[in-house]
Amino acid sequence: MKKNKLTELIKETIIKKNGISVSQYMKMCLTHPDYGYYTKNRPIGLKGDFITSPEISQMFGELIGLWIAQVWLDHNKPSKFSIVELGPGNGTLMADILRVTNKIKGFHDSLIITLIEISPALKKLQKTKLKDYCVNWKAKLEKLPNVPTVIFANEFFDALPINQYVVKNCKWMEVVVSLKSFINPICDEFCFELKKISKPPLELSFLEQTEDNIFEISIELKKNLSFILNHLNKNLGACLIIDYGRNNNIGSTLQAVKNHQFSNPLENHGECDLTSLVNFNMIKKYSQYYGLKVSNLVDQGDFLKSLGIEQRFLSLSKNMDPNQLKMHNKSLNRLINKNQMGKLFKVMGIRNKGSSPLIGLEV
Repeated sequence: MKKNKLTELIKETIIKKNGISVSQYMKMCLTHPDYGYYTKNRPIGLKGDFITSPEISQMFGELIGLWIAQVWLDHNKPSKFSIVELGPGNGTLMADILRVTNKIKGFHDSLIITLIEISPALKKLQKTKLKDYCVNWKAKLEKLPNVPTVIFANEFFDALPINQYVVKNCKWMEVVVSLKSFINPICDEFCFELKKISKPPLELSFLEQTEDNIFEISIELKKNLSFILNHLNKNLGACLIIDYGRNNNIGSTLQAVKNHQFSNPLENHGECDLTSLVNFNMIKKYSQYYGLKVSNLVDQGDFLKSLGIEQRFLSLSKNMDPNQLKMHNKSLNRLINKNQMGKLFKVMGIRNKGSSPLIGLEV
């Protein structure tokens, strides 16, 4: 296994604490201020470790832009309207949103744009791409304008740290990251172990204690979502979440991606992307607790088709040469095909109960 400074720091922490939680391990790997994956890399794109929907085709961002504009219209065109993107990547999605909505009368004049980004490298790229717009950057979700708001997240929640718990002999235990050997001073190989806990998280109390099943809880997801839900309750608006996940997560969904290939999540520290499947059922429960309306969970392909991606595909196809058309068709297929991102990625919308149904999700 390749040694690096982050590996040594993780090892030191494991020795000091006799094992660390999966969430602490993920935080160190992804967001360490000097060696974290997101803080030092530009991970998105063909030269990165993964590619997101906005980078595949402009059609994705255009449709999301029109979806957001519809929420603005449904709220009677407020003179001040906040749009907030969580984890904006290369800035492509926001750039496409702003380009396609530029001709909607009054929309851009109302906008207050906020990007939530922790990566200095990605923030620099976003500033270049969005240089013609007035944009606010924040490192975390906090202190948003008290006006009607759309908060949207494309592949954001999957990267939030998770804790893992398992039932052994009818008792909850936590999965921790440990060393394969504490005796051998040169051992840098990590492993998963179980650790006794005095009190399990509240979320686990609602689950059936099935022996050997692993359950995942994300405190960071709950924290971010609580802020979003409080903000929507106070100011009206909507939240759009697009990510890969499912309604209930049973079993470990932790995975690592490096150079567009799956890899061992306990190796290549700070050099690979760590993610887990989003538990959309948990998001639904949190949202309903706050008294908000939650849409059904919809496949990305169905969502994009309901917004008119096939019609947009034909419109863009008219002036393309054969090679461009081939790539264009490939992009469409990748976004909506059920054997690709069309089914793997899910979409959920959250809104106030008194506001209009969300297009593509409820109507």
